[in-house]
This record gives sequence, structure tokens and C-alpha cells, in this order.
Amino acid sequence: MTMILLIVLIFSIPIATYAITSIWLRVKLRSASGLPPSVPYVLPLIAHTPTFASGSDTLANALRRNAVPGAALRFKGIGFNFVLLSGADFIRKALSTHHFDWNKISAPLFVGMFGGPQKIKDALAKDDSGIGVKPYPGSDVHPGRRLMRNQIVFFADAFSKTSMDALVPIFILQMEDWCSKSNVISEDWVEMPSLYLFVRDVLFSSSVEALFGPNLLGLNPELAKDFWEYDDSVGFLALGMPNWLKPNAAKARSRVLEALKRWRRNAVNNADPAIAEDAAWNPAWGLGAIRRRNKLLDATEGLFDEDGRASIDLALLWSMTSNVIPASFWYLVEVLGSQQLQNRVLSEVDREIGPAIAGHLPKFDPATLTNNPLLQAVYAETLRLHIATLITRVVKKEHTVGSWLLAKGQDVMVASNVEHMHPQWDSTGADGDHPATDFWPDRFLTSPNGSSDKATFSLDGRQGQWIPFGLGEHLCPGRHFAKQEMIINAVVMLATFEMELTTPEGWRPANDFGRYGFGTQHPKEKVSFRIRRRRYD
Repeated sequence: MTMILLIVLIFSIPIATYAITSIWLRVKLRSASGLPPSVPYVLPLIAHTPTFASGSDTLANALRRNAVPGAALRFKGIGFNFVLLSGADFIRKALSTHHFDWNKISAPLFVGMFGGPQKIKDALAKDDSGIGVKPYPGSDVHPGRRLMRNQIVFFADAFSKTSMDALVPIFILQMEDWCSKSNVISEDWVEMPSLYLFVRDVLFSSSVEALFGPNLLGLNPELAKDFWEYDDSVGFLALGMPNWLKPNAAKARSRVLEALKRWRRNAVNNADPAIAEDAAWNPAWGLGAIRRRNKLLDATEGLFDEDGRASIDLALLWSMTSNVIPASFWYLVEVLGSQQLQNRVLSEVDREIGPAIAGHLPKFDPATLTNNPLLQAVYAETLRLHIATLITRVVKKEHTVGSWLLAKGQDVMVASNVEHMHPQWDSTGADGDHPATDFWPDRFLTSPNGSSDKATFSLDGRQGQWIPFGLGEHLCPGRHFAKQEMIINAVVMLATFEMELTTPEGWRPANDFGRYGFGTQHPKEKVSFRIRRRRYD
């Protein structure tokens, strides 16, 4: 009898727990106020740990299934306690305030993902000064160790108009040079097994040379191989799990860090002294802002030694390649996968830059391309469908969003994939209905005076809905370069080559949610294609 009662008790606890949390959730949603309730779970303490540990489709489905627009719902488990916010107005009101910070969440990520030393993690976790010119009230962080503010200063320099005016032409030159010199692609069709790997190889070398100069790849010929092996394990590294569980992950990260150290030593020792420190770009350092950032690092009272500087260099390298490169692949897949869209895009490409002459593209204005309505619409729709970012913040000061109370120290999360798949994106065009799951760039195009007028690109009314780069004061600083990189890559490729998918008509690869939460998703299946140099009459 005792054993039977024990078994009944063991099985009753999960059932009771789920019932209680379900009832409490319904009560709280009706009142829509107070502390956020928990999403129902079965086992106390463990709660939602299995869902978050599984990641991938399990986590994606759980967030989509439970999110309630205008509500704050809690997911908790071993080592985490997040409040999920959903709904455009709700997200906009929440993340547009100055009551959130990112330091405590980003500190362990800096160690896990980028191999940052423990002393930098500790300093980053203590940096409660915010990102403004003046420290957040009550903060006593040393001025030199305002690490979050230093990031803003660096990115403001790195992506200023002066820097972009130097960076973008070098990127274009590297892309055109690769395309013109490739001896694999001729005027005859060449079959290739993976469009993703093709785009990845071209863009990685072009981006790295534009950002870091020629020496990073020149000194480290195996960098691309090591970097993508490292990138495949970023999710594991971010969790801070013991290295012995996946030793190749830490080894790949170490090889990339060593490559960055070699590059930095070379830059310090061999930079041309005749090039002014305020130059936008120079061969040894690449983007001039990277060189100038050394002054910020020198002012941190010895916090950034060689290891620390390699870690922030890796953070920059990863942030400027790992998401925009797969996004550029998706841009091409979506264009090539629809003959109608491909014809429209090619028409815009020919109109904007004209045909190649003797195999070389004429000079073109990057700003004109990136302001083209259709090319922008394809870019925006690509990010909507293929980015899955978990935007995380920490509440710095107790406050309310709507009627929900967010306590000081509470971790808050917004899932871009949840918002981007919401029925708010369902649209209707001349060709019929287009649900949120459809790729339909025309949802971003408007014709103010009727359908006969030329359409314009618009994100009006989409604040809090379209959030591939986040929202608020921590909005991704590299978003403008990423946009140019995606559009320019597509234009140069389509203007130089004829490309055709060799997959079944209408087929698209699925998003591989193995990187769920870290930005652009990789394709779940290979996309075969054929390519030849474009012929002009």
C-alpha cells in the first residue's frame, strides 16, 4: 500500500504542477497585470530546462506556441528565468525605454563564444553605467572601464559615413575581383552542389579583406576553414559547457584566436607610419576604427592584454560575417527560386548599373542600389523569414510595461521569429493572399497614388514587428553595412553570372534551427545550382 501511494504521489506531482501553472496563467492573462506568470510546466525546479537545452525546433515551437501579444510570460529553469515579451506595441514600448541593459547577459557570452578572459567578463558584468555619454545614475564604474559605452564609441566610428565610404568600395572591389578572376566559371554551364558554400567562400574573403585588410587572410590561409568550424559550434560554446564535451569546438576557436593575434602583431609592427591615425582605412589594420579602438583599450587599466584584444577582434569578425553571409545566400535563393521575381530583380539590376563590358561591371553607386525599392523589399523579406534572434535584456530599474510589472534584475527576451511569423504579416496582393509564411517582398512596397505609380519601399508601421536587428538603444550597429553587403552581393553575382537552381521547381530549403537564437539560420538542405558567365548581346 505504501508503495502504491508513493507511485501515485510521484505521478501526481507533475500533473498537479501543470494544472496549477495552467490555471494561474489563465487567471493572470485575464487580469493582464502584476508579475508575469509562468508558462505551464510539469516538473518543479526543472520547469522549462529541457526545452531550452534542446534548442532548435523544440525551442522555436515552444516560443511560438506560447507567446501572447501584449503579455509578459515567464520561462524558467536551471540557471535561467526569462520573461518573453510579444506583440509589436508591447515590444516597442518595452525596448524603447532606457530601463534595460545587456551587460550581465553578454558577459558570459563573451567568454564562451569569443574566448574572453575571466577578468573582462567580471568587468563587463559590473558595468552598469549604460551606453550614454553620461553614466547611468548611481553607477561608479571607472571611466576607462565603461565597456558598453566603448562599444558604442567604436561602432559609431566604424560605421560612420567616412568609414563606410572607404569600406564599401573596397568590399565591391574584392567581390568584382573574385568574380573576374574565377577560372572555375566560364561561358559554359558549370554544375555546383551547394549555393550556400559558394556564397560563403566568396563573401568571407571579400568581407574579411575589406574589414581587416589583406594580411588577416594572407598570414592565415586556413582561417576560413577554422572560422566556419568554430561558427558551427557557437551555440555550444555560448552555453559555457565543459570543453571536453565537444573538444573540437574550443580547438577551432583557439585557432581563430591565434590567427587574429598574428594579424594584430603584424599590424602593430608593420603599419605604415606615414598613414595618419585618422585615416578611414589602411592595409595593415583594415578599417581605421579598429586601429583607433586601441586607445579605448589602453585606457582600461590593463584589462585588455593580447588575449583580450584577440577576443574582441573575434567578436567583430563573427558579428560581421556569421549572419550576413547566410542571409546573402537566402537573398539569392529566394530570387532564383521564382522566375517572376528573378525577372523583376534582373530588370532593376540592368537599369541601375548596366551590362558588363569586357567581363567587367561598370562603376556604380552603392547608395543607389541599396535605395532601390524592390532590392530593399527582397532584403527586408529575406531577413523576416530567415532570421531567428533572441533579443535579451536585463531590467535595470523596476517599471511597468502596460500593466505588467518587470522587477529589477529580471531577464527579458523577445523572439524575432515569433514576431516575424505572426498573422500581422498576412497580406493580400493582386495575385492573391500571402500569409506570413510566404516569401512575398511586395508586402514592403507601397504605391501612394495607385498601382500604376512606381512603388516605394517602406517599413512604416512595422516598428516592433520587423526586428531582425533588435530595437532600442542596443540596435545592431552594423545593420547598414549588412544591408549593403547583401544587396551588393546579389547585384554583382546576378550582373556577372547567369545562375539557375537545379532543385525541383517551387522547392526551398528549410531553416535549420540548430542556430536558433543566434541570428540568420543556415539551410537545412543543400541547394544545387548551375552557373556561367553572363552573356550580353
